[in-house]
This record gives sequence, structure tokens and C-alpha cells, in this order.
Amino acid sequence: MSNSRATRRYVQGFMGVLETGTLDAVEKALDSFDAMLRDNPAITSVLYHPTVSRAKKQDMVRALLDDAPPELIRFLCHIIEKKREHLLMDVCAEFKNAADTARGIVRGRVRSAAPLREAQQERLAGGLSAALGKQVKLESDIDAGLLAGLQVFVGSYAIDGTLKSRLARLHKHLLEETTQLKPVA
Repeated sequence: MSNSRATRRYVQGFMGVLETGTLDAVEKALDSFDAMLRDNPAITSVLYHPTVSRAKKQDMVRALLDDAPPELIRFLCHIIEKKREHLLMDVCAEFKNAADTARGIVRGRVRSAAPLREAQQERLAGGLSAALGKQVKLESDIDAGLLAGLQVFVGSYAIDGTLKSRLARLHKHLLEETTQLKPVA
């Protein structure tokens, strides 16, 4: 089983036992735990080290997350108990996705040639939300190579309305047309 599938299964099981009211607190604590793992290589080296006992690793997680919801601490300790410490960093991202799904939120990315104004981003997110029937939260990137227009990626959908892609389609169409032309006699 791949890490992403195993991570998804652990998180889905965890989401099944979580109460709806604790979702925000768990997400906040998991975000801080993720930041600790990413910012402090000493923590990850201890958690991933094969000779450190599971009990010491669990004690370390309890100490790092002393103010976290008890469900989260039990969940992370369970992952360690099952010798799946290598999934801990992935659990944070997968939980964020699962929490968004539970809230009816879908995250997307918009790439544009120039920075979008706040009003433009809100209008785009509103239109996508209406089309998808879910709340859409967008992150924006700037790519000057697009020339003009924007690309939107939401879930498995990709919308390409850039000048660069339109010019490429026009170029392809013109090449097809010129190969189909017959010489005049």
C-alpha cells in the first residue's frame, strides 16, 4: 500500500471518530505539529529513528502537543504504535483536505499573467463556487509566461483561458488547415 493510500485511510478513520465541534481545534493543533516537524529536523530525526522506542516517541508527541485535543494525541500515538511514523508529515496535509471536504470547501489555484485584484479573486471564487456547488478557496500564482488571461485548477478541473493557450490552439489549427490545402491547377 502506498504512503498516500495508507495516510488517507488513517485520516478517514480518524475523521470518522472525530466530533464535528473539535474539527477546528484538531486542525489548528495539527498545523502547529506540522510546523514543528518541518522547522525542527531534530524532532523528525528522533521520530523516524528506528532505535528510539515507540514509547519514547509517543511521550515526545504528548510533550509537543500537551494542549492539543486528546483525540489527536491518541491518533498520532496510534500511528507511532503501528510503526507508521513516516506518515506523520503527510497526515497533516491529508487531514486539511479531509477537513475541507467535511466543511464543503474545495481548494484551487489560479495562475495569471498579472496579479489579480482582491475583487477579481472574490468574483472568480464566487463564480466557481456557484458552478461547483461548494465553497472555493483560491490561491493565486503569477506566471508572466501566460501573456494574458488565467488558468484555474480546482480539484480535477482545469480551465485554461490564457492567451498563450489560445495562440497555441490557433497555431495548431492553421497548421492543420495548410496541410489540407490542395494546390490550384
